[in-house]
Amino acid sequence: MGIRSRIFLIIFISLGIGILISSIVAERDLSNTFQEQILLELEKQASLLVEVVDEVDSIGDINVADSLADRLGDASNSRITFILNDGTVIGDSNVNKSDVYLLDNHRNRSEINDALVFGTGWSIRYSDTLNQQQLYFAITDNNEESPNVIRIAVPYTYVDDVTSSLDLSILLVAIVSFAVATIASAVAANYAYTSIADLANATSNIVSSKAKKSYIKALPTSRTDEFGSVAKSISQISEDLKSTINLVTKQRNQFGSVLDDLGDGIIVADQNGNITFENEQFSQVLNLESVSGKNLSELDIKALEYLYKRAKKKKRADIEFEIELKDKTTRWVLGTMNQSKTTQEFILVVHDITQLRRFSEMRRDFVSNVSHELRTPVSVMRANAETLVDGALEDKKQAKVFAKAILHNAERLSDMVTALLDLSRIEYGELKLNIEELDVNTQINNVINSLANLGKKKNISIKCSCSKAKTVLADKGALERILNNLIDNAFKYSENDSEINIYTKKVNDFLEISITDEGRGVPDDEQEFIFDRFFRTAEARATEKNGSGLGLAIVRNLVHSLNGEVGVKNGKDKGSIFWFTLPLKTS
Repeated sequence: MGIRSRIFLIIFISLGIGILISSIVAERDLSNTFQEQILLELEKQASLLVEVVDEVDSIGDINVADSLADRLGDASNSRITFILNDGTVIGDSNVNKSDVYLLDNHRNRSEINDALVFGTGWSIRYSDTLNQQQLYFAITDNNEESPNVIRIAVPYTYVDDVTSSLDLSILLVAIVSFAVATIASAVAANYAYTSIADLANATSNIVSSKAKKSYIKALPTSRTDEFGSVAKSISQISEDLKSTINLVTKQRNQFGSVLDDLGDGIIVADQNGNITFENEQFSQVLNLESVSGKNLSELDIKALEYLYKRAKKKKRADIEFEIELKDKTTRWVLGTMNQSKTTQEFILVVHDITQLRRFSEMRRDFVSNVSHELRTPVSVMRANAETLVDGALEDKKQAKVFAKAILHNAERLSDMVTALLDLSRIEYGELKLNIEELDVNTQINNVINSLANLGKKKNISIKCSCSKAKTVLADKGALERILNNLIDNAFKYSENDSEINIYTKKVNDFLEISITDEGRGVPDDEQEFIFDRFFRTAEARATEKNGSGLGLAIVRNLVHSLNGEVGVKNGKDKGSIFWFTLPLKTS
């Protein structure tokens, strides 16, 4: 129902109720007044009739009494009845003389009883004789000893006629009021509707357009009526709301950016476990699709269900668990869940601790490897020293053998400690590098010349199949150590009468340097570990070749420090290819 219809209905109902109440009151008062006026007139006429008749019982027989009643009834235009004090009717102006005997005894009529007791009486009732409603007024005659009654009556339809005319007037008033209500409601409704429509349109524009200034200015704030006051209030609220929304949006974006950049996955769930918020990292950490709108139980991760149950009881819970990724690898995750004291919501934070676990394993392996590698030379040195102490010093020849063994293992131990210290310095950035422009071919030839004597025992030659001279950006000492380690490694695992080749080629903005040998190569399943500390291939461990397993780890860290990459692959026929890249000088 529109505003126009509502205003019309309110006005119409209000007028209708007012007219109805007014008509009821007016009809009641008018009926009472008119009735009192008729009774007053009847009383006057009855008093005149008493003066004319004097005493009813002295009139004579019924014929005389009835004739007198007829004459008086015609004169007064009313019904005149003569009644003896015992209730017998001896004359009635509206009844034939022959029928007067047939009339009922009137002693039980209320107006007759009242007249005999009080002198006058009246009543309104339906007349069976005349078949209509009658207003009766009775008065006693002048017979003081045994008074009789003279009754005068008029039809009550007089009052009905008056009230009917009143009803017609009220109907006319109602019609006029309906017309007035229609016009008034139309005018009022049109004014109110136009004002409200303007206000509603401006408000809708503000809502749909996020409180643009142009729409706020369109509000009818210049009006001085109630609509103007409402418009001013809406304008102020809109300005305040706009400022608040902008502030909340800015804070939300900042908070969302912080949550996304934390590196941790975060979700918020209600008391039933339904997820109401997630950041991008959550799905990435747990390797899931979007989880927004889902329940924690639908994620099918038992550890999260355990966290949820524990957090509901303890308000806080954490657990480490692992998940299997699509590539069949395992990821370790630390999950922590808290229940908010204010909103009672659950906040879950998941952190990828796979690398931390790997570092922890690497530390354990490092300690184990260091212990193992150091135990061998120390044990040898201790055994030889004990032998010398126990008497071998007396045998100079044997003493010299034991002393050489102690010296060799001491040198081996010293080299290992030096390598560990160098590796530690490189990893922690303590090694200061002097990056300069270097001619690669010159550096390679210098290293080849310094290691030429190593190949004589096994008749291994070194060749440089290098491309046109290239200038790279590197540290001279670091590059020399990288080449020394890789070429020395190639000497160790090459067959007799074989050849070591060095190649260079340009790859985008880098120069790739490859050292190939003709050994047995590196098994595919060991290639990803070959640059780890203390790692030695199964072949190297079986042949008991000297080496601590730290040389390639140093190579990897030095190459990375020079902004390059390093790797290994097997040759087409045999042998292995160790390669690394260095950034080229840009013109």
